[in-house]
Amino acid sequence: MAKRQLRVDTKEGIRKKLLEISGKKVNIVMISGAVFFVLIHEVFEKTITVSDMRRTKSKLEIDQIAEIILDVDA
Repeated sequence: MAKRQLRVDTKEGIRKKLLEISGKKVNIVMISGAVFFVLIHEVFEKTITVSDMRRTKSKLEIDQIAEIILDVDA
């Protein structure tokens, strides 16, 4: 089945999409340029709780996210 990428790269768009994509695997690009492939667990006002593919949990600050990339069915 074909897939396409959904890219969210504005602060408003990121905040709106976070609740919708909670529980999904996404690529998160930070302002620093670091990229993480994670599963989003919880969304809070200023942070999100994620786990990487080694199941290591982390908290990321929403203000430090530059872009979220999500694969969706075409």
